[in-house]
Amino acid sequence: MSPLVRLEIGRARVVPHVQKSLTSFVHSHIERQGMLGDYDDNRPASVRCVHPMVTLFEKLDAMARRYGRDSLEPASFVRHYEDAAQIIRAESVLPAMEMTAATLAKDMLAKKDIAALAHADEPALVLADAGKRAAVAKAYEDIAPMYWGARIPLAEACSIIRAWLGRQV
Repeated sequence: MSPLVRLEIGRARVVPHVQKSLTSFVHSHIERQGMLGDYDDNRPASVRCVHPMVTLFEKLDAMARRYGRDSLEPASFVRHYEDAAQIIRAESVLPAMEMTAATLAKDMLAKKDIAALAHADEPALVLADAGKRAAVAKAYEDIAPMYWGARIPLAEACSIIRAWLGRQV
């Protein structure tokens, strides 16, 4: 299965605002065999999703908190770098929000959905600590087999995020 399918156990990689059908290889197979009517179709009709900007701020908050710990476990947050950069890159095609990104972040902070507002000089984005930077870079490389497309290099992901945060102020 390795050359064809890559799975991430736990949480899915963020691909903002991409419509995906709610199906499975089992449903597809029985449909091709003309047997779909023989079974109850238990697929949900729809899925309610949060706006990708909510996900972005949650990921930025998690990165900052986890990077700041004395006992660094980069595997627990390293995928957030690329996910956040992908959301930012897709910002112009995301569904409209009733508020600005800055207002959303302040609202999330007030409701304690996030612990702190992210900022452009966040240590998790600057990666100035050589030891932590090496650990994050290694974890970033270690997850490469889970991705099947072009990756955003870690330094570029940090740059994208820092530039976007700098524009939000």
